[in-house]
Amino acid sequence: MKPSLSFSSIRLRLFKGWVLALAILFLWNPANAWAQQGSGEPRTVEVQAGDTLVGISERLGVPLEALMEANQISDPDVIWVGQVLVVPEVTVPVPPGVATYALTPAEDLFSLADRLMLLPQDLLMLNRGMLPAYFRLEPEIFVPEQHPATWPSPVLAFRHSPQIVQGQCGVVELVLSRPLPPSGTFGETKLHFFLTGRRGQRYHYRALLPTPAMLEPGDYDLAIKVADTALRARLPVMAGSYDTQYIVLPPDKGALLAPQRVQAELAKLHQVWDVFQPARLWRGAFRFPIGEGFQRTSPYGTRRSYNGGPVSSFHSGSDWGAPEGTPIAAPAAGIVILAESLDVRGGAVILDHGQGITSSFWHLSQIDVQAGQRVSRGEQIGLVGTTGLSTGAHLHWEVRVGGVPVDPMQWTQTDFPFVPLVDAQSADE
Repeated sequence: MKPSLSFSSIRLRLFKGWVLALAILFLWNPANAWAQQGSGEPRTVEVQAGDTLVGISERLGVPLEALMEANQISDPDVIWVGQVLVVPEVTVPVPPGVATYALTPAEDLFSLADRLMLLPQDLLMLNRGMLPAYFRLEPEIFVPEQHPATWPSPVLAFRHSPQIVQGQCGVVELVLSRPLPPSGTFGETKLHFFLTGRRGQRYHYRALLPTPAMLEPGDYDLAIKVADTALRARLPVMAGSYDTQYIVLPPDKGALLAPQRVQAELAKLHQVWDVFQPARLWRGAFRFPIGEGFQRTSPYGTRRSYNGGPVSSFHSGSDWGAPEGTPIAAPAAGIVILAESLDVRGGAVILDHGQGITSSFWHLSQIDVQAGQRVSRGEQIGLVGTTGLSTGAHLHWEVRVGGVPVDPMQWTQTDFPFVPLVDAQSADE
């Protein structure tokens, strides 16, 4: 009788088969022929239909400026299908909290990830989103720095972002030997942990660490509890670079600043932001909600004064000047949890991306979705306008994590929660 296979064994074999198929297709693709060239020859890549120079730069992990200089390109928007580009050799700086590692012939993606107590996709993301087919072709890869720490049961690993800038997001991860959802706080912020993966008897739980733009710089306590086990670490929050903006509203808009109207609307919105959808609906970095070429008129975190009043608040989103009627697209998949006109924020849409992540869009001239509707990444949700407390046509876009407004532009550059982490030094710190 043949031995039966467990579901996890079947799933692992299917995943390995998928990776092998992807590797064969990837290496066969002539657009990636440079990956097979010897180290003595210059690497090249052939431009395919739909390619952009920016996209090629990001895919290969080569700075755009270096790619343009190596190919004598003055305008990054002018490339053509079939063009062969030289890929310059660049020195990639080692990020904080990681080390370089020389692969041995006996190691593959799965064996190394298993030894480091990582998920395979974590190891790929640590290496700039490397595709599985690249793994064995790189002489060196990035791996987390290892610290000699003994963790109390059931904790196998305790990692976190090395530091966080005011207004941005960090990540904390626990690897446990049993499925025990952790709880914890970062400063005064309550954390929400989610199971992000399992490999054997290793359960990976992660939580996002949001910081408001006006949080005082300094070291903050990260306190975690798993069953009867308590863990602590200190994380530095670094000062961000934020300007102050003095805004003068037209007379017909000034009434919108009445405290009772502002507070009533904010209380209503917090009821929407504070609802947690446990499923993770988004995948990868967020896309920009409107087309390219628009000017940012007010960055996230800008300190604000209205009509000569005190500087006591900050801009919770990012403003982009655009003509009225410019289409607005969902930056990531989600569920519409608000779609209506508000007094202060005008035409408003809020998307729930799951796990406490929301996107909010204010001042719309037209709303094209309704509450409860599921939207996909890139789907139109409305049009730019100047409704509510606005001095001109623009898009206000904000991202909140557990109700805390954070810099939305970080979400267009980072695939949360899969980011490089460092090991905490000890369980007692």
